[in-house]
Amino acid sequence: MTAKAITLLLACALTAPALAQTEHTPLFGKHKAKAVAQPAVQPVAPLAAPPAPAPVVAEPAPVAAEIPAPPPAEVAAVPAGPIGIEQLRAAYAFALPVYEMMRTRYLQVSKAESAGAPGVNHLYARTVLADAKTRDVTTPNNDTLYSSAWLDLAGGPVILDMAALPKRYHSAALMSLFTDNVAIVGTRTGGKGGRYLIAGPGWNGTAPANTTVLRSPTNDAWLLVRVLVDGPTDLAAATGLIRGFTLEVPADHAAPVATKAVPVSVPDAATLIAVVDEALARSPLAHTVRTRPELAALGITSDAIDPASVRPATMALWTKSLPALRAEIKGGLGKAGNEVDGWSYPGANIGHYGESDDADRARVALGGLGALPQTEAIYLTATKDKTGAPLSGAKAYTVHLPGQLPVGAFWSLTMYQADAAGRLFFVDTPSKRFAVGDRTPELRAERDGGYDIFVQPAAPSGERVVNWLPSPKGPFRLIFRAYLPKAGFLDGSFKLPPVEATEVIP
Repeated sequence: MTAKAITLLLACALTAPALAQTEHTPLFGKHKAKAVAQPAVQPVAPLAAPPAPAPVVAEPAPVAAEIPAPPPAEVAAVPAGPIGIEQLRAAYAFALPVYEMMRTRYLQVSKAESAGAPGVNHLYARTVLADAKTRDVTTPNNDTLYSSAWLDLAGGPVILDMAALPKRYHSAALMSLFTDNVAIVGTRTGGKGGRYLIAGPGWNGTAPANTTVLRSPTNDAWLLVRVLVDGPTDLAAATGLIRGFTLEVPADHAAPVATKAVPVSVPDAATLIAVVDEALARSPLAHTVRTRPELAALGITSDAIDPASVRPATMALWTKSLPALRAEIKGGLGKAGNEVDGWSYPGANIGHYGESDDADRARVALGGLGALPQTEAIYLTATKDKTGAPLSGAKAYTVHLPGQLPVGAFWSLTMYQADAAGRLFFVDTPSKRFAVGDRTPELRAERDGGYDIFVQPAAPSGERVVNWLPSPKGPFRLIFRAYLPKAGFLDGSFKLPPVEATEVIP
């Protein structure tokens, strides 16, 4: 679909032993499991399963990250006969990630420009942790500070400077228009800092001395920096560190070109086509649609056509089908993997999807935009308990996290609810606690060194409150994050215990 994303800059050392699953007798909670009847599961028409992705091969830390130019492709004939739902489904899965990138870009760029600041090619550090009011990016975390820059590389490269942070988790991820992480530097690459020239597909210059080149296959790209906050008292220190990431725009960089199409939360057919086509036209991506003629037949093209020129019958088909297509995509990371004991384990392609995995790319773009590849972070999603019943604020649950989790940096368990559009955000509860993690103050451990996390609406009494994760009314989902996962997670030998419905902890 797009130019192939490079592999990450440093391979993860797969050295941690697999952890055995053992029966857990709670020490701290002293609660008992509640029998819950399993409801009938209603079938949902899924997206067509994508071909299995090619295995990802990690390379020893390269000096530069480069995206090879795509080979010339022959123009295939547009399929004869009327356009069918499968063609439309494929086109939507292709288009939605591009749309979500441009929608998020528009929100953040407009906010900066309305304040009189540069909208693109400038890093903006968020100096508070994300909370329930954070709605510009779906599925935020409550573990790291973010610094974000939307790049327009058509006018030339920009230069990222980052200080050495050898003792604190951090990463700077460069994502293409198609949501692929094409380069990541930070803790995994040694935490040594450095100077990085970020260039688009058309740049043919020479990098300055002592500068590493990172290439994006698209002119529009997203640079997202994460710096770990080690508990509430560490926020000031983390703020100073994330402000140390700076972006320099060379004097000869051409002025950025503003976009014209305005994305909205849930687009109609004309808006979807206008935003996506303009985005495709901003990069030399003719090969993308030349090898996918069914896209052009449905109005998705790099020629930035006027949606009004698309055949009325085609637009009518889009309009009729969009609600169902969007419903199929909803589910985010929880639908982009294999389910074991109620937890969805993402495939190896998350974060760098390859040439054909449009379905998972679209699911994650809607419900987890900016997700990192699994060698940088593992995201496990639970929407069901041990019996298969959907998670709901009407019940209480316990999540047992065993000791010695195969995690190299940090872990957290976060509460989310989906909005009407299918995007995930924190729940605004009186406690203002959105996650529990290995840095949560005074978190109480069990005999095995692990933790029982109590998921329920009301706070438990006494000391048990430190292990409490508030739940909202109605359905919710849990996401477990493991940053710099070790062998047990990466090779599949370690699995989290299922979420258990329990009596309310008083």
